[in-house]
Amino acid sequence: MNIDDDDGPPQLSAETLKALQEWQQEQENNKTNNVPEEDWQLSQFWYNNETATRLMNEVIAILPQNGKCACIACPTVWSLMRKEHPEMDNILFEYDTRFSTDSNSFIEYDYNDDDRIEQNYVSLKHTFDVLIIDPPFLSRECFEKVSRLVKFIGKTSPQCKHIICTGAIQEENIKDFFPGAYCVLFQPQHERNLMNPFACFVDYETKTLNTE
Repeated sequence: MNIDDDDGPPQLSAETLKALQEWQQEQENNKTNNVPEEDWQLSQFWYNNETATRLMNEVIAILPQNGKCACIACPTVWSLMRKEHPEMDNILFEYDTRFSTDSNSFIEYDYNDDDRIEQNYVSLKHTFDVLIIDPPFLSRECFEKVSRLVKFIGKTSPQCKHIICTGAIQEENIKDFFPGAYCVLFQPQHERNLMNPFACFVDYETKTLNTE
């Protein structure tokens, strides 16, 4: 901020003004896509619009005809797909019930209830062709429990494809709980810059996500 008592009120620097404008644009995108404010207590950090769009386009490219997509703790991609492609069979598994306005495509999900996966989701066993996964917490326990849901609701390999977005430091957990997944060049970005760099992992061959 540049301050000059002779030139009136303080003026924002060009860099600060640009950052403010980008933030305002992201807020407008969220309103358009019906995405509520982040709740940091729930470890929520929304993707920026470019990242959500790129992941959506990847799903469209790999989803078979009449296929089903599950977004696990990944509401920004789900919201964008609902807006841009309402014809897609796209289900959100999410703890935050603020996203439950569309009961036909929202399923309340708490990763700590992993001992009741079969009971809660028996009708969805081996249903989904593509799963986008963003484990809500960067802990081994969380990855293990989320992976149990993934194995239960996803079609059997190699029919099912997985896209996992998480902290880059979680590569060992990815290898342990999502066999065959590897890191691609694409790096997910968030509306607010996070201290921990994010990475994207897939378990199928992709060209579109192997460019930065």
